[in-house]
Formats: sequence, structure tokens, C-alpha cells
Amino acid sequence: MSEYHFEAEISGILAIDAYEVRERVYRGEAGVVRVRVEWPEPGGEPSFRVPVHVIDEGVQLDARDVPAYVELFFHDAFLMMNIAQPGSFGGVIATSGGAYRVRELTLDDSIFTYANAGAVSLQDVAAWYDSLQLWTQQVATTGLAKALFHLLHVARGAEPEVRLASALEALFDDAPARAPRIFALRDAIIRGEAPVLHPMEDDSLDARVEEADWTEAVDQAAGLVIGELQSRVRGK
Repeated sequence: MSEYHFEAEISGILAIDAYEVRERVYRGEAGVVRVRVEWPEPGGEPSFRVPVHVIDEGVQLDARDVPAYVELFFHDAFLMMNIAQPGSFGGVIATSGGAYRVRELTLDDSIFTYANAGAVSLQDVAAWYDSLQLWTQQVATTGLAKALFHLLHVARGAEPEVRLASALEALFDDAPARAPRIFALRDAIIRGEAPVLHPMEDDSLDARVEEADWTEAVDQAAGLVIGELQSRVRGK
């Protein structure tokens, strides 16, 4: 057994008791890799440090592969916390330690914050998430995995209009009927017919920005996706 130690500095928010995601177990044919994080109390400073431990139980990891488990842990933790309590965890995660560098992550929780979804038990979310047996899977093979991966892409800055429409398709057979605006917008983007906005999107500088505001359609789609995931948690 080998153990690797890191420290993650998180500039962001932790507004939930993260006890249920203090450890993730990644199972493979060769053995198990555990990642443990010592979370602080929720609602503290907007910047905090957490120790991270990667424990190799029989896998015989190459040291170059260890950082991937640290990154994977934070992606998993981000999803679980925000499904349980939307807008409860996110920010910039910079990790140091180990022989090889862990890439800095930016995980934006705003798509959850503006989804107007309710809350479910983090304990239930963690049990449900484990039941999916995604482990180290990098290619989605089920509709649920596709929806979760699309949410991660949105959190990392990908186009929410396209990703959320695809997430809805992964969860619902009648997705276009449930959120017609997001699908009309996605199709317009794909065809090159959607307005191309400056990154500022400031309507005080150009009033036409307000006419091209897609916020309501995006928020509705996000609410449907996150609400459905919470429903799956409750139904297990």
C-alpha cells in the first residue's frame, strides 16, 4: 500500500456539511484507490485549505497517475454536494504536493444556484451516486452518466445551452416538449443562426443584448435536469 499527500486551496464556497463525501473509493480490477479529504466546517472563510490523501491499495499506481484521482474526487464531490444542496460548493481549486502537478480546477456552481431546485439529503445523494458505479469511468455509457458529465462541462465553462439540452435528452424521452426554448436555442447555435454576443453581455452598452437574453431558458433547463436527478435520488 502507498499513500500520497496533497493540500488543496479552495477559493470559493462550502455551504454544506461535507462529511458524507470525505472519502471516495475507486474500484478497479487490480485493486482500490481511496481519496480522503479533511473538510472544514461549512460556511467559513471564502478561501480555505484541505488536506488530501490518496491511498493505493494494490493498484500499484504510477506516480504520474495520482493527480488524476485528486481531480476526479473534486469533480465527484462537486456534483454530489450541488445535487444535494444546489449552490453549496464551487470555486477555484489549486492543489499542491506530490511528485507531479495537479491541474488547477475551476468548478462554477452557478448553474445549480439559478436552477431554482430544492434540496435532498447528502447522505442519500452519496449512496445513490455510489450505486451508479461510475468509479473512474471517463466515457458515459448510461443516460444518467451523460447528464452528470454534461453538468460538469457546464461547470467548467462549456456552452450551457448545448450541454443542458443534451443532458435533458439523456434523461427524458420527450425532452424537447419539456423545454422547447433550450432546444430552439441549441439548434440555432448549431446552425450558426444564434446571436454572437460579446463576453461582457452588457445591455447598458448595447440594448440588443437584452433581446438575446437566454438566461430564462438556461435556468429552466437546469432546473429540469437537477430536479430529475434529485427525483432519482429520492427514488433510488
